[in-house]
Amino acid sequence: MHPADASKMAVYKAFNRAIASNSPIDKRLFHDPYATAFLTPSLRLVIWLHRLPLFHRFAYWYIEKLYPGTLTSGAARTRLIDELTVNTIRDHAVNQVVILGAEFDCRAHRLQREESVQFVEVDHPYIQKIKKDILAALPQLPVKPIDYIPMDLRLQLPDEVIPELLLRPHYRTLFIWESVTNSLTGTTGMRMFRYLQGFPAGTRLIFTYVDKGVLENPGIFIGATSMTRLLRKSNDFWSLGISPADIRSFLTSYNMELLEDIGTDEYRRRFFGPRADKMKGYEWYRVAVAVVKAKPEVYDTGYPSTAGGSGQ
Repeated sequence: MHPADASKMAVYKAFNRAIASNSPIDKRLFHDPYATAFLTPSLRLVIWLHRLPLFHRFAYWYIEKLYPGTLTSGAARTRLIDELTVNTIRDHAVNQVVILGAEFDCRAHRLQREESVQFVEVDHPYIQKIKKDILAALPQLPVKPIDYIPMDLRLQLPDEVIPELLLRPHYRTLFIWESVTNSLTGTTGMRMFRYLQGFPAGTRLIFTYVDKGVLENPGIFIGATSMTRLLRKSNDFWSLGISPADIRSFLTSYNMELLEDIGTDEYRRRFFGPRADKMKGYEWYRVAVAVVKAKPEVYDTGYPSTAGGSGQ
């Protein structure tokens, strides 16, 4: 996918966060004060009009009609990952958060936390330049420092681009990999998981993935066909899916333990309550949490290997 096309998808996601942030305070699940800054003038106008009750209802109905579940799933998923991030930092003394494919989300700036944490964003240099330029032009510049590492996640290998200093033993690391795993090829996705398993035991990963079934037969999921068409317009494709039944064994193959695997229906119900019963779409999207396990110890018995037979 061309970087310009990638930036369009990043803008669409920022638009969804702006819509969610524009909801009444007693109903919104999170607040992203930076999302509107990344929008085109026409989308900013929509956000401004969205404050009007009648237009608010129309815009919500129209977007959900075109792409069922986009707004409800996106808002609940963002809130879920926000909570998982804050709780993981607090409960596991995390002091380094690495966001793979951060795009235009500003989680490092908008999350409220007391702990001292270093944030690192890994993303395409084209996306990062746009992001840094827009943030630098804001009247109130975000003060929390971020380390930016330019990398094309689809083409470059992480161990050749990401500095080894991130692996230093004093770091307790959390990786966030949202809305990216599904648009990598199988090969590049596997290389990233292989890279992550090289981090110390206790390193945690919050990531999203799509149900493999949506790649094989989009028609069985509400709204998947229309979303596939939107992705194609932006020269983007779902190319890596995992069956929920296989996610545990998949992670085990990379020396990781599955801690949580949460589907769209579950996290919508968690944050929308009974209203979620009427919300449909995006059931193919899931959020998982994993931890790197201790490396298996290899013991030297002092005896020569008998692999290949006894030799007798």
